[in-house]
Amino acid sequence: MNSLAVRLFFSATVWIILTLVSAGLLLSDLNKNSNFNAFDDRLNLSLETLIGASRLDSSDGITVVSTIGDPRYFQPYSGWYWQINDGAKTLARSRSMWDQVFTIDKRLIGGRSQFVSQVQSNDRQVKKIEKKKLHIIQRKISFPGYKNLVTFTVSGDTQEYQENIKKFDNTLSTILIALGVGLMFAVFLQVNFGLLPLNKIKTALFKIRNGDEKNLQDPYPLEVQPLATEINNLLEHNEKIIKRAKTHVGNLAHVLKTPLAVVSNEIDENDKILSTQVQLMKRQIDRYLKKAHLDSVGKVTKEKINIVELSNKMIRIFLKLYPSKDIQMSSNLEKGYVLSSFEDMEEVIGNIVENSCKWAGKRVLLEIKESNDNNIHMVFSDDGPGLPQDKMKKVFARGFRLDEQTPGTGLGLNIVKDIVETTKGKVWLTKSSELGGLEVNIKLPSSQI
Repeated sequence: MNSLAVRLFFSATVWIILTLVSAGLLLSDLNKNSNFNAFDDRLNLSLETLIGASRLDSSDGITVVSTIGDPRYFQPYSGWYWQINDGAKTLARSRSMWDQVFTIDKRLIGGRSQFVSQVQSNDRQVKKIEKKKLHIIQRKISFPGYKNLVTFTVSGDTQEYQENIKKFDNTLSTILIALGVGLMFAVFLQVNFGLLPLNKIKTALFKIRNGDEKNLQDPYPLEVQPLATEINNLLEHNEKIIKRAKTHVGNLAHVLKTPLAVVSNEIDENDKILSTQVQLMKRQIDRYLKKAHLDSVGKVTKEKINIVELSNKMIRIFLKLYPSKDIQMSSNLEKGYVLSSFEDMEEVIGNIVENSCKWAGKRVLLEIKESNDNNIHMVFSDDGPGLPQDKMKKVFARGFRLDEQTPGTGLGLNIVKDIVETTKGKVWLTKSSELGGLEVNIKLPSSQI
């Protein structure tokens, strides 16, 4: 989980879920207890009403002289029952109990009666009594004028308050889910809004890398401003280092050019070998001093380059330089753009094609195509002797030369590697499957025009 936004969103989401689930369980439990207590209070009120309505009759029994008030005590098998006992003897009971009685240990027995269904279907003519889940309370009373303790029992069907609990839980779940989704969406917006300054820094750094800006100029929030300040200090420090390097490059040019001019004047006109080498040294010094100067000032000539067009141009040049070689190019792209320096891309293509021409038997092939990872893939192949596997990585080292007898400085592929990696590309060597010699693969990030 390398994304800061994902970390913030994930941690906030976990906290929201835990908080809402805990709150939901707590509220559900409170509502359940509240409903149960209200139900229990209602039964206790019915029990006290029953006790107050009970009288001792002329046969030394207990008679209920007035109704409790709830019609369900008259509805058969409603679950709302009352009963008065003297031990195991039932003195009185509600009409709703029908053929049932409570035992001393609060068990309901009996209930053999059946009702004929009003709607007959599938040959079913009888509807059995629906079982009830009852909450039963009892109280023993010393009744005036009665010698034994009298047990009053009242029961109620718990379905009523359980349905209320279920409705409350369903409503609560809907509200909490909606609240959770809303809070997560708010966190998502907050995280993205809060990280906007970092995105601004990213955009500003991209402009600095491309040479459009020199430092971070936009104002940033207090929490991010120290980071922006440190980045600006680092950029300023790097700029000073580059200026010193540029000064050293200029000094190096003066130090080397003067001795070379003296050597050139002292060489005999007939000594072609030394004259050629001195001229070569001058060209190499001028070439790399110019490159160092361009690198020191950052993106001066960086642009979007049509690599297909540039490659065609380079192939035509090398066909004139190496007329004995069959140099070909194939591409399934009409245009392929990369963001780089024009001189750098010339040097990359020129170095590799020149090396291929030096070592090829007769054929050199350049293939340009677009890879699946939105890169431009360049493949340079030749029919030369190839290269052993253990030397394929060594050739990128500065100064490495495969054959000391072949003209060169040993810097070509090292420069190619530096330029390609600076362009955020990659370069590697393999054996050519088509021509049998060496194959140089280069991938450069594609840039949309």
